[in-house]
Amino acid sequence: MEPTPGTSDFDFIVSLAKRIIPVKAISPFAGGKGESDRIDKIEFILKELGYDTYTRYDVIDESQTKRSNLVLKIGHQEKTLWFIPHVDTVPAGDINLWTRDPFKATVEGNRIYGRGSSDNLQAVFLSLYMLKKFDPSKLKYNLAIAFVADEEMGSKYGIQYLISQNIFHKDDLVIVPDWGVPDGRQIEIAEKSILWLKFTVIGKQGHASKPSEAVNASKLGMKFMLELDAMLHDRFKDTNDLFSPNVSTFEITKHDLNVENINTIPGKDTFYMDCRILPKYDLDIVLDEIDRLLRKFETDNKVKITIEPVQREQSPPPTSKDSEIVKLLSSAIAQVSGSEPSLIGIGGGTCAAFFRNLGIEAVVWSTAFNEIYHQVDEYCVIDHIFNDFKVMEKILTV
Repeated sequence: MEPTPGTSDFDFIVSLAKRIIPVKAISPFAGGKGESDRIDKIEFILKELGYDTYTRYDVIDESQTKRSNLVLKIGHQEKTLWFIPHVDTVPAGDINLWTRDPFKATVEGNRIYGRGSSDNLQAVFLSLYMLKKFDPSKLKYNLAIAFVADEEMGSKYGIQYLISQNIFHKDDLVIVPDWGVPDGRQIEIAEKSILWLKFTVIGKQGHASKPSEAVNASKLGMKFMLELDAMLHDRFKDTNDLFSPNVSTFEITKHDLNVENINTIPGKDTFYMDCRILPKYDLDIVLDEIDRLLRKFETDNKVKITIEPVQREQSPPPTSKDSEIVKLLSSAIAQVSGSEPSLIGIGGGTCAAFFRNLGIEAVVWSTAFNEIYHQVDEYCVIDHIFNDFKVMEKILTV
C-alpha cells in the first residue's frame, strides 16, 4: 500500500516539492541564473536530514555564472552504486499556456505540478527520500548521489565536470533516473548520437517594396532548411528496432529574431536543427553530407551560409545486456512489479552516455510519464516515487 495524503512519507515528498520547485535552476544560456540557489536549498535539506559530509562542486561558466553540483556518499562497502539526478530545468516557455503556476508546487491528488517536477525533480525527491529512509549500515552497496547541473544544455558544467574530478571508478554501478515509462518496466541501455546545429544565412537587407535590390536571407534559409531536411531523411533512413522511434530524426527547431519590422527584407537569418542519429552513422559522415548540400546551395543561390555545431555527441556503445547493473535492476523491477522489464534505446541524451564513453556500465530508468517532459503543466506522480523507492530498496538493502 502506497503512502497517502496525511502520512509522514507522502507529506515529506510534498514538502520537498514545495521547497524546491519555486527555486529556479535554469541555465544562463537559456535565460536563467544557473543551479546554485537550488543546490543551496538541497544542501540545507541534507543538513536537516543529518548529512554534512557531502562535497559541493562549483564551477564558473563562460557567462561568469556559478554552476553548482553536489555529491554525497553513504555506506561502508567496497562497491558503489551511483544515482544521478539533475537539478536544472528548462524554462517554462509561454506562461499563458500553463493552467498552474510553473514555479509553484501545486498538489492535486497524487500529482505534483510545476516546471521540472518530472524532469528531473522527481528523481531529486526520490534521492532525498532514500537518504531519509536508508540505514547506511544496512546497505549492500555504497549509495552515492550526484545532484548535477547543466544536463539540459549539454552537461559541460555538470556530469562532465564531475567526471574530470576523477570521482568515478570502472567498477561503479550507475543509474540515471532521467527517463521512464508509467509501469517502470523498461530500462534504457543505449542512446542515439546527438547533433545540434546552428545555420546562419547571410544575404542583403533591403526594403520589402524593392526585393530586387535585396537578397532575402529568410526566404533562402527556409528553402535550404527544407532541402536539408529532405536530404537527411533520405540519406540516413536505416532503422533499428531497439530504439523508439526506430529511425534517425532531424528536426528544424529554434529560429532567431531577424528583423523587428515587417517591411524590411532580412539580410541575416539564423536557424537551428536538432538531430538524433542512430549509432551506426558516424557524425563526421552526416556533417560531410550537410556540407556538400550547403556548398551547392550557396553556389546555386548566390548566398553565404555558415554552420556551427552547438552540441555534438557520438553515441557510445550500449550498456551490455549482461552487465551487473542491468541484471540487478531487472531483478529488482521483476520482484516489485511481477514481470521482467524490457531493454530499449532512446533518442534523448542523458548523463549515462558520458559513463558509457568511460567504459562504465550505466542504465537510465525510472517510473515516469516521459512524454510530459518540457511540456506545459508538467507534473510527477507521487506513487511513482514510492514505486522506485521499492526497487532501489531491493537493490541496496540487506
